[in-house]
Amino acid sequence: MSRRRLTAAVLTATAVTGTLLAAPAALAAPAAPVAGISAAAQDVAPFPKDGVLLTAGATGFLAKAGTSSAPYFWTRYDGTVTPLPGARYLGADGTDTVVQDAGDGTYTLRDMGSDAAPVVLTASGRLVGVVGTELVMQDAQGIHLVGKAGDGVVRRTVTGLPPGTPSLRGTAPGALTVSADDGTDRLALVDATTASVVKTVTARNSVLGFESVAGSPTHMTWYDYTPADDGGSFHLFDRATGGVQVLDGFGGGRPVALSEDWLAVGSGVGPLVLRSLADGREARILDTVRDVRPGAGGAFLAQGTLDRVQGVYRVTVGADGTPAARLVADAGRLPDLVMTHEDTPTTVTFDDEDDRATFAWDFNLPVAPRLTLTHTATGRQRTLTYSTHSPGPRYRFTWNSDGGYFGAGDYSGEYTWKMTATETTNVGPVVERTGTLTLNRPATARDFDANGFPDVLARDKDGLLSAYEAKQLGRLATGKPVSTPLGTGWNTYTLMASPSDRTVVGRDRDGVLWLHRSEGQKLLPRTKVGGGWQVYNKLVGGSDLNNDGRGDLLATDTSGVLWFYASTGDATRPFKSRVRVGGGWQVYNLLSAPGNLAGALGGDLLARDASGVLWLYLGKGDGTFTARRQVGGGWQKYTHLVPAGTNDGGAADVYAVGPAGLVAYTGLYSTTRPFGPGRALAVDLDPTRFTAFF
Repeated sequence: MSRRRLTAAVLTATAVTGTLLAAPAALAAPAAPVAGISAAAQDVAPFPKDGVLLTAGATGFLAKAGTSSAPYFWTRYDGTVTPLPGARYLGADGTDTVVQDAGDGTYTLRDMGSDAAPVVLTASGRLVGVVGTELVMQDAQGIHLVGKAGDGVVRRTVTGLPPGTPSLRGTAPGALTVSADDGTDRLALVDATTASVVKTVTARNSVLGFESVAGSPTHMTWYDYTPADDGGSFHLFDRATGGVQVLDGFGGGRPVALSEDWLAVGSGVGPLVLRSLADGREARILDTVRDVRPGAGGAFLAQGTLDRVQGVYRVTVGADGTPAARLVADAGRLPDLVMTHEDTPTTVTFDDEDDRATFAWDFNLPVAPRLTLTHTATGRQRTLTYSTHSPGPRYRFTWNSDGGYFGAGDYSGEYTWKMTATETTNVGPVVERTGTLTLNRPATARDFDANGFPDVLARDKDGLLSAYEAKQLGRLATGKPVSTPLGTGWNTYTLMASPSDRTVVGRDRDGVLWLHRSEGQKLLPRTKVGGGWQVYNKLVGGSDLNNDGRGDLLATDTSGVLWFYASTGDATRPFKSRVRVGGGWQVYNLLSAPGNLAGALGGDLLARDASGVLWLYLGKGDGTFTARRQVGGGWQKYTHLVPAGTNDGGAADVYAVGPAGLVAYTGLYSTTRPFGPGRALAVDLDPTRFTAFF
């Protein structure tokens, strides 16, 4: 590209020639420069960083700097910058017309691309836009096009506007778009040649402020918002055919502009995309776009960035039909994205469900960071969302011990993490950081996957045993709960129970009892406890019945005797010799030992009889129980009663499982009313798929 010297042009003292020309250096003093613009030699014209593109003409464009008392200036595509004195200027897209508003109803129109004399006229109403060489004026009677014809002023009222107060939404070469609200949002395309409406549509996009609207003499486009799905699509009206086409893939993009052959759509901080009105092909032109205006001869002018260079770009379509962008005003290069602060842990300890760990970064530019944690042993990932803070590092990620209200806790063990930061105001290489850490969690009763929370165990019809976090099952509003597969082949067992921390026992068809201990997210190879267990028809675990800190095992034999097996904590000899609790337990068809329900000395026991009545046995703390207390009837609708952990009040909760799903019963720490009302869970877990819960 050839280098051009930029000339800081000045207004002639009399302006009788009617044009803003660069005065010869010998005849005029230099004008005060526009704020942020230098007159030094450049490849292209400079552009202030706070500059705002206003309109696109045939030989240049109107813009304002916004930092001085006279911020307006005209920039020719040859690099000449002309400051414009006065408080307010408007331009006409597609032409070089610039209008100075004196504030007293007097308007001066100048053709910045020629030596034509300025046109001065007066007009009533409020100046809202310029189209071609006419003013767009608005008053109580409507919208009018006002221009000079010979020595007179011609005022044409726009006809055919929809009912309601009109509001100008945009101008383009030869066209206007006008909205009106009469209870329904209406949008009209106006032909500037005839000053009449050629198409009116219902456009439900007032929620977007009608910013996603553009028109041309041949087309009109608008974003039609659909409240039902909180979204919508661009619609395109073709004046030649009268048809309306729905354009997919643009979302609620803005800014937007139209030429006879192309639609230009931006996305605020995203790219500028051109779409052919003839065949629908698309081309990405700029990395980001702040505004785009329709220019002359089918060109567009866009303010944005390309390859990190900020400025104003002229977008034209070549002879081969390919759009291309050329920088015509340079606002400087964006700095590269750099990380300026990092704070990440190498060891995290979650002792309580309210614990949390923090990751923090900061950058020299606004970013959208993403942090993903990957559990090394299983590959399970957790993606964290960031929050912004000030002072200190702006981008912080909080890793919660409980996995969030509806989430499940994360596994203990080794993790890798990766943070990627993508700029929000430009497209460029991302910053990526990686690292490792160790998450430590204390052992927790009935925690089979080492995530710090008690689990519900479930065996499906195929013999797969899985752990479901009890807390998540109770909190999940909708969706599928997280599960940890512990192993297959569990159909070999006819009875199963979980007597103590990270321990599962199963009795096979030969009457042999086997013990499985969990480590991490898997069960270790089983060890044989002993034979002769075919005499039992129920196994119940999950509660510390003798106050020694270990969960114990209960079993009922075929004659109705209940037996107590105290845990030893030794995997090679897991239970002490059995102790007889009492007889008559054949009247019950369901037993559950969820923990301390009513505040007695030891773990308690629930038993359901054949008529559906549920009975509570309070533990004495020595493996025996007090006399039974009736809880209530109607419990025959459930197939399983499963320990659900301890609530904030210290009492054990219970999940009841039936064909209709899971129901949560909250422990109240009361001997007369141990549970609150049942609460059906919305969790997506089909209980008919499972043959056992415990």
